[in-house]
Amino acid sequence: MESAKYNHLYQYGIAEAFIGGLYKGTLSLEDVKSKGDFGLGAPDMLDGELTVLDGQVYQTKATGQTVTPGDQFKTSLSFVTFFKPDHIFIIKNKVNHHSALQEISKNIQGKNSMFAIKITGKFTHVKTRAFPPVEKEPFPALTSISHQQKIFDYSDTEGTLVGFYLPEYLNGINIKGFHFHFISSDGKQGGHVLDFEAENLKAAVAVLKSFNLETSDNKDFQNFQFEQKNNESLERLEQRK
Repeated sequence: MESAKYNHLYQYGIAEAFIGGLYKGTLSLEDVKSKGDFGLGAPDMLDGELTVLDGQVYQTKATGQTVTPGDQFKTSLSFVTFFKPDHIFIIKNKVNHHSALQEISKNIQGKNSMFAIKITGKFTHVKTRAFPPVEKEPFPALTSISHQQKIFDYSDTEGTLVGFYLPEYLNGINIKGFHFHFISSDGKQGGHVLDFEAENLKAAVAVLKSFNLETSDNKDFQNFQFEQKNNESLERLEQRK
C-alpha cells in the first residue's frame, strides 16, 4: 500500500460516462483503498451505493442491505482521499439537508476549492436511495432508470455523512456541489443522501490540495461518446483564429 497522502483527491472514472451507462466495475476496492480511506463510489453493475469511511468500504444495496464487499470487488466510479480535517465545527441548531448545507457553506472558504466533509451525530431522520443492479447490455442511462431507485427512511439513527464539495469546473468529470452518502454507526444503514434532520452535528472539513484522475483503458470507455462542450473561445485562442 502507498504511504498516505492526506487531503489529495483521487478519482477513478468519469461521472458523465457513468451516468451515461458505463456501470461495469474496472477497478478493485483494494486499489481504491490504497488511494484513500474516505469517499464515495458506485458498485460494479450499479448494484447500490459505495461509502468509504475509516478505510472500510460499505455497499448499500437496493434491497436495503448494507454489506462490506471484499477487496477484489470492483467499482466503475470512485473518489477518495486520506482524510485529515483542517477545520472542525458544531452545527448546533436543528437542521435538514438544505439548511445544513447552508451552514457548511458559511464555514468553508472558496467556491472554486475542493473539500472533503465528514458530518457525525444522531439523526432524527435520514432519507437515502440506492439503485438496483443492471442486467442486460446496452445499459440505459441513469436518468432513464431513476424510477427504479429504492428509497429508505431511517429514524433515530446515529452515523456519518461522508461527502465532498466540488466546484463548477469539475462538473461532468465529477459532480459539482455537495454530494453525500450515509453510513450508520453499526454499518447496517446507508445510501446516497436525499434528506435528513438532526441537531448538534459535528462537521469536519478537509481542504483538498490536488486532484488525480485515472480512467479505464477498456473499449467501453474508449468508445463512449462524450457530449461536446462549448469551448469555441478556447479553440479560437489555441488555433489562433
